[in-house]
Amino acid sequence: MCDTYENSESQRTIASEGVKRLDEQATHLIRRIQQLIKSYLYDTPEQAEGWGFQVKQSTKTVLLPKSRKERLALLKKYIAKEESRPAEERFTKPDLETVKQVRDGLVTHLAARRSGRDKRKSSRAARDEAFAKLVDCLRMAAGDLIIKRFGHKISFEMQQWGFEIVERPSARTERSEDQPAEAAPAEATSPEPAASEPAEPETSTNGSSPLNGAVEAVVELNGQAGIIT
Repeated sequence: MCDTYENSESQRTIASEGVKRLDEQATHLIRRIQQLIKSYLYDTPEQAEGWGFQVKQSTKTVLLPKSRKERLALLKKYIAKEESRPAEERFTKPDLETVKQVRDGLVTHLAARRSGRDKRKSSRAARDEAFAKLVDCLRMAAGDLIIKRFGHKISFEMQQWGFEIVERPSARTERSEDQPAEAAPAEATSPEPAASEPAEPETSTNGSSPLNGAVEAVVELNGQAGIIT
């Protein structure tokens, strides 16, 4: 899945750079054609529309196309117009074959870019779906470890199986830490009771975390994480 995504992205990038380069060539070529048409149709500039140009009627100005889509449409119409004329009447500069090469290259690279973009979208969707299924499998594997090996507790020993164990304080613990400490009670006049034995520290088995906080097992792949609590 990852290879397909990377290949489609590489194809899209290469085609996109080709489109930029050929679009610059088309822009330069059309400027040359515009000057040629303006000179050839000096007295009748409105006829420039036959070669694909737009003409501003109020000023008889032969306009340049503004977008890549308009430039491509102009090249196609210019080629069709020149091919319809007798060979001896065709413009020699720029050469018609050169115009065709730029037009064909632009069409090809635009199609390749669209294809690469479509493949990238479909491969990314397939990759995300496969990742989601893998995370579900790892969650089940983690649950199996917790139940069968660690007595229904998340253990830091699960890191041996590739899981990342993160311990965070529980909401109850956070609330108790935010509260101010209570004032100590006044000393009583009665005799002090016998000192009791200190409480034994809380212990856990199999490396399990104590229950006074929230414990999560994190499944992380490609920068995305699934959490098991």
